[in-house]
Amino acid sequence: MRAELLQEQRLKLALTKELAQAIELLQYSALELRSILYEQSLENPFLEIKEGKPLRSPKRTMTKQERNWLENISKPSDTLAAYLANQLHTMSLPSRTRKVVDYLIASLDEDGYLRINMSDTAAFLAISEAELEEAVQLLQSLEPAGVGARSLQECLLLQLKRLPVRNELAEKVVEKHFVAFAEKAWKVLAKQLGIGVSDLQQIWDFIRTLEPRPGSHYTAADPHFIVPDVIVERRGEDVSVWLNDEFLPEIRWNYAYEKKMADSCDEQTSFFIKEKYRQFSWLAKSLEQRKQTLLDVAKEVMDRQKQCLTEGLAALKPLTMREVAEVLNIHESTVSRAVKNKYVQTPFGTVELRRFFTSSLSSMSEEEASAAKTKALITQLIETENKHNPLSDQAIADLLGETYGIAISRRTVAKYREQLHIPSSAKRKRY
Repeated sequence: MRAELLQEQRLKLALTKELAQAIELLQYSALELRSILYEQSLENPFLEIKEGKPLRSPKRTMTKQERNWLENISKPSDTLAAYLANQLHTMSLPSRTRKVVDYLIASLDEDGYLRINMSDTAAFLAISEAELEEAVQLLQSLEPAGVGARSLQECLLLQLKRLPVRNELAEKVVEKHFVAFAEKAWKVLAKQLGIGVSDLQQIWDFIRTLEPRPGSHYTAADPHFIVPDVIVERRGEDVSVWLNDEFLPEIRWNYAYEKKMADSCDEQTSFFIKEKYRQFSWLAKSLEQRKQTLLDVAKEVMDRQKQCLTEGLAALKPLTMREVAEVLNIHESTVSRAVKNKYVQTPFGTVELRRFFTSSLSSMSEEEASAAKTKALITQLIETENKHNPLSDQAIADLLGETYGIAISRRTVAKYREQLHIPSSAKRKRY
């Protein structure tokens, strides 16, 4: 054996920094891309950002109340912690107890639940568990009813005990038989309590009127806005698709600043300007390529899914990303990146572009049935079923085959039903 140097030519693909940037820009949403452009302007002093035109909106005359802008300023709503603290101010409490209750209020989650370990909290506050329990009960006596509960069972029980007219049977069921009641093992439970199943149904209907999340009404969450990347309109048989470029700013090269910098006649400065211009050119090219790819994908998808523009997502036809990629002569991963985090404004609302891709199911008719259409039919069958004798998963599968010609198994029906957050027939039954 001996060591020697050998030369060899080999061809291989290399992912350059510019190519990686182009791929990343394709998968960004309008909001994300806007932030990226502003970050690029901070790195490149020659890159200028020019805001586009504001989104078009129908012209209308403002009312007198709308013109009075001082009255239209929103008033910040009280948080749950502030609301509870205001109630404590009206009470005469020892400073030690007040500090413990304040700590418990700060430990509440956004739903108003107290999810803490009692022993660890007592040790941290250097108090006994009995003293901590008294503070918890004081917190639970405040409004809204159910706040400070440590479980859903305790939350419902606290609300039942606050009622002007107490329902002792409902309190007993929730306190002693909550799991069996929630799982709808009602025949056995009714026998144990010596009541009818219809009585449990009345308790069930009444408990559903209570608030399982007492703190949710005080959550001051910032609103999240969705800006559609693509806008679709149907005009007769034709479908118009265009990109929502009005939200994205325009990038420009600052020639005045370049000239001022070039006057220095410094070789290092000249190299810096050329490097920044190369980055700007590649960014502009990547943005244009992103627009064209997204527009091509959106047009192909909408052309395949014309029917759903008038009938909704229930009319979706089976469509995969591979089919779109083959028509556009691009890679399937490019289609996946193009539709990622993108939204489409359609006649029936703004939805994710990815929603228009759905798998197919075997059908006895000439036209294949999509998974989205099958889910819509399952929802429709369950909504119109006899609630006293609900349809089982096998019965739904049989009806889909007999009525709509869709061959589907019971397990697939159960999977779709769980994805739609619909309980089983045993839990849907009314007595």
